[in-house]
Amino acid sequence: LLDLHRLAQSSATDDKAISALESLSGIPAVGNRTDDFQNYGQWWQSQKQTPSQGYREWKLGLYGMIDDEFADLLAGVPDDLLLSEIHWGGVLRGGIPELNNPDRLPVSDADWMEPDELVLGAEVNGEAVAYPVRILGHHEMANDVIAGVPVSMVYCTLCRTGLLFDRRFQPEAGEDGAGEEIVLDFQTSGLLWSTNKIMIDKQSDTLWQHLSGVGIAGPFIDQSLTQLPAVTTTWEDWVAEHPDSETLEIPGPIFFPETPDRPPLVYPYEAGGAYANYYENPDVWFPIFDTPDDFELKASVMGIAHEGESLAVGVEALEEAGPTSFVVGGRPVVLVPTVGGGRAYDGTDVELADGAAADVADATPETLTLADGSALPRLIITQSFWFAWFGDHQDTRTWVG
Repeated sequence: LLDLHRLAQSSATDDKAISALESLSGIPAVGNRTDDFQNYGQWWQSQKQTPSQGYREWKLGLYGMIDDEFADLLAGVPDDLLLSEIHWGGVLRGGIPELNNPDRLPVSDADWMEPDELVLGAEVNGEAVAYPVRILGHHEMANDVIAGVPVSMVYCTLCRTGLLFDRRFQPEAGEDGAGEEIVLDFQTSGLLWSTNKIMIDKQSDTLWQHLSGVGIAGPFIDQSLTQLPAVTTTWEDWVAEHPDSETLEIPGPIFFPETPDRPPLVYPYEAGGAYANYYENPDVWFPIFDTPDDFELKASVMGIAHEGESLAVGVEALEEAGPTSFVVGGRPVVLVPTVGGGRAYDGTDVELADGAAADVADATPETLTLADGSALPRLIITQSFWFAWFGDHQDTRTWVG
């Protein structure tokens, strides 16, 4: 019923699906398609009930009506409950055009950037690149090379999460041993899980969950991508820390060689333009898990996971508190705020208290020096909206300040 409501082609069909969902759940219909889809989808996911016999064939048949490729891709999802939680995002595969080897320029030449706008910053082997959210908000991923390392900066607009992945991938050992290393090129699959982007690579057609970097269907199912450090911060702060950095040039029109009759896409690329209405209101567009109210649904949190334990730290709370230490899965960690985000450092060899102020002498993007001289290396963390982190870590602790 939920799938039918999502893809109903007539108001009569949709009315019947909504009436049935209303009866089954006991939740009154709102009368708005987006709100009803989110409400009933959240109710269904909270049931954690494996769909009954015949559901898989139904789902594949229905999604095959959108595109034959969707049926083939979803057939590789082995778990019927996960299959039921995957929804169409509204575009076909590659429908949000990714950037491939985008042109870059020195930050000193990007005079169109505004001081307080957000960027996703990456530094690999001493080479720094800023990916403006004003650009990635329209493309959601950039397959790039930094200091000779093939990487992909992937940005989920719906959960406001930018993660940097190493595109070099070593398949795990199989019958004939481990496969040769390959370089993956990522693009949008057109599918979502709990309002989080599902990526696909062009080399193997594996579906990858964005937040975890784990394959959920295809040849590399249950295998993990290597994540590299990235930070969400403002343009002003990034340039102050990385004056020799590069940033992306404003892309030109996007052409579609496979469909020459299709007009080119020309995005406006103004600061804060992409998804502005979505970010300005508290509602979500697709089903999520029933999320505790420790934070607002779209509050930005920094998530840390280690040895089976996870922690979500509010970005605003950390900005107010300053450098703070935590213990997650037995490992001490120090979080240091940036404007709009933060960085994490590994305090494994240091005794630190959970939730206590950290006495910091100096902080660089790669190393944190405490007042006692201890040098802590950088850790990789996830920054996202609260609902997205909770969906992937439902036993998480929280720190609200």
